[in-house]
Amino acid sequence: MGRTFTEEPSTWTHGKAEVSPGVKLHYVDSKPSRSISAGNSKGKTIVLIHGFPQTWYCWRQVIQPLSELGFRVIAVDYRGAGDSDRPRSGYDKLTMSRDIHTLFKEKLGVDKAIIVGSDIGSMVASNLAVQFQEDVEALITFEAPIPGTKAFDKATTEPSSTWSFLWHFFFHNQADLPELLIQGKEKEYIGHFYHRLCYDPSFVTDKDLEVYAKAFSAPGGIRCGLDTYRAFLGDKQDFTGILSKKGKLSIPVLTLAGDSSPMQEFIEDQTNEYAKDVIFRLIPRSMHWVPEENPDGFVEAVEGFLKDKRLL
Repeated sequence: MGRTFTEEPSTWTHGKAEVSPGVKLHYVDSKPSRSISAGNSKGKTIVLIHGFPQTWYCWRQVIQPLSELGFRVIAVDYRGAGDSDRPRSGYDKLTMSRDIHTLFKEKLGVDKAIIVGSDIGSMVASNLAVQFQEDVEALITFEAPIPGTKAFDKATTEPSSTWSFLWHFFFHNQADLPELLIQGKEKEYIGHFYHRLCYDPSFVTDKDLEVYAKAFSAPGGIRCGLDTYRAFLGDKQDFTGILSKKGKLSIPVLTLAGDSSPMQEFIEDQTNEYAKDVIFRLIPRSMHWVPEENPDGFVEAVEGFLKDKRLL
């Protein structure tokens, strides 16, 4: 089920690029194996966008397997997270998605990409795909209600099993109080999320939590993480507006959920609200942290989808 991550392969490189005035994004770039890529992926690129309270590190166990399928893999820290810059504004998902589009299109020379998003990253990925469909070959999202969909409204307002799952949506929207209560206890707070929203808590190590806590406790880290939630009301209007203007996605879309996650109740219907060609899959032995809980299951689902859509 799982993979052991010890150290980064020598083929991975770290970089930073300015995507808007004064804002640089950090990314990890893994080139495909030459022997494998020649016949399989046809030079295609996968862009991975993490969620909260994570960094690019959440993809550590799937980057190499995806590279071995023949893809160039770019795992990015979105603005405010990890080693990316932490500006005071711009945490609406339209802006965050433009950041990442600029990164792969203009800074890294990728003409079209397969966009993958987890949690908050799914919100960013969906906004990116709707805005820039011509530059996206396929979209893969999981484990997030998308602001601007009916499913988001239902999941956050109607009594259901998602209420206890999403309580932090409301806590994080408060001004100042969350920072006051979290500061100095970043590791404990992150550990609470990881241990509560998983199939089996043994999947995450103390070292893993330290990686996230170090990034989250850096100056501005808490504020930036919470500001992605404080933008939700504006995100709803933005996504509704851009979808009305651009129309539903016609590119292939895969949406996933952990087989123990309550988000499986709405995530397929939600994706059908903004995409025409949707496939839904459950990943076994996982809940919210799918690529970390069951990296093999995640890679198998992605590989199957891309083969089915002739993208591999």
